Parts: sequence; structure tokens; C-alpha cells
Amino acid sequence: SYVKKALAEGAQIRCGEGVDKLSLPTRNQAGYFMLPTVITDIRDESCCMTEEIFGPVTCVVPFDSEEEVIERANSVKYGLAAAVWSSNVGRVHRVAKKLQSGLVWTNCWLIRELNLPFGGMKSSGIGREGAKDSYDFFTEIKTITIKH
Repeated sequence: SYVKKALAEGAQIRCGEGVDKLSLPTRNQAGYFMLPTVITDIRDESCCMTEEIFGPVTCVVPFDSEEEVIERANSVKYGLAAAVWSSNVGRVHRVAKKLQSGLVWTNCWLIRELNLPFGGMKSSGIGREGAKDSYDFFTEIKTITIKH
């Protein structure tokens, strides 16, 4: 539905859903599959830019400065994860530090150290899970006092 909404708003689908043919084995054709999709020429106010799309969809938009891209990224109500791609190590550190995101990948994506906490900021969840942080997240502490 996000791809259809993006098209209705005048965005361009560069590859993926509705552009390329999805070729699946016969046994998988009744399932729910979607090609990795790239959307461009999309407004910051679009639902594709302001909501979390849990699927193989990305929006690619140009920017002119670090300050601009940080402001635009932080303007959404979600903050689960972000990725910063740059050969400039100083830029990677500056931008990653300023992004309001629970996890920031730099020059990589979807690499997760399971001993580090995982969780979002803002409307992308409360709390952290992973390793020792899971104890508090997935349990409730109860105190029982018994006098006998």
C-alpha cells in the first residue's frame, strides 16, 4: 500500500514493486512476497517518509548538508534504527551522535551484536532488549515478604 500511496503522491519507483517482475517458485506463489523497492522524488511529508515501513522498501532523497539531513531524519516521530554511509570518519561520528535513533549502523546494515541492547527512541518502542537488558524488559520484579 505504501508503494501505491507514493505513486499517487507523484513519487517515482526506481526498481522493485510494480517495476520489475517477481519470479517465484510455484510452491511460493501463494505467499506474500515483495521485491526490494526504491522510491525517489518523494516529499518529506509523505507517509513513506514519516512512518515505519516494515518491508524491503527504501526512500532515497538528496540533501545538501549534515545539518539538513539530521534535521529531516529527526523530524519523524520514530527512531528505531538509522544508517550513515560515509568515508569521512568524523562525519560518521558527528551524524550518528546527533541522530535520534536507538541504533545507528555506520557503513553497514543489519549487523547486530547480541550482547548490546536493542531498542528505539521516540515512538519506536520503550525499553531495550538483548543480553542483560532483556532481564528487565521481559520480566517483572515482585517482592514477597513472609513472616512465619
